[in-house]
Amino acid sequence: DYYQRIYISYLQGHRDFILTLIKLNDGKLCSGSADLTIKIWDWQKGLCVATLEEHKKWVKCLCQLKDGTLVSGSDDKTIKFWKEEKCIKSIKEHSNSIRALCQINDLYFASGSFDNSIKIWDLKDYNCVQTLTEHNGNIINIIKLYDNKLASCSCDKTIKIWENN
Repeated sequence: DYYQRIYISYLQGHRDFILTLIKLNDGKLCSGSADLTIKIWDWQKGLCVATLEEHKKWVKCLCQLKDGTLVSGSDDKTIKFWKEEKCIKSIKEHSNSIRALCQINDLYFASGSFDNSIKIWDLKDYNCVQTLTEHNGNIINIIKLYDNKLASCSCDKTIKIWENN
C-alpha cells in the first residue's frame, strides 16, 4: 500500500464540521469550521497552536498569501485577513457566502461567492477592482493557472478561463 492504513497524527478540537483545510507556508495546517473558528495546527506535535474567532457564520475557504497573510471566507459574506493570529482587515462586498479564494499575483487576489460573482481585489488597499459575473450559478472554486490566468468552476456546470490583458 502506498499509504499506511494507520494515521500518524490525530487532530481534534473543532466543535462542528471541518469545511476547509490548507497547508501553510511554514508546514502547519489550517482548518475552517462550521463552529465559526479557524484553527492552526502543528500536526507533527498533534497540537492546535491558535484559534481565530471573528467570523459570525461557517468558515468555508482559506488561502495563504505569499507574504504569509491568511485569508478566510465565510457564510457571513466577509473576507478576513489575518496576520500573527489577529484579524487586520474585514471586507464585505459579496452578497452571499464566500466559497473560493485565490492569490493571482503579488498585487491581486480573487474571491468567488454564492452570489455567482468573482471579485478581483487589490492587495494594497483591499479595494475591489473588478467583478466578473459571467457564471450563472454559485462559484465553487477558483485556481490560478499561469501568467495571470484564472480558472473558475460553478454550479452552472461550466469551467471558465479568465485572462488579464
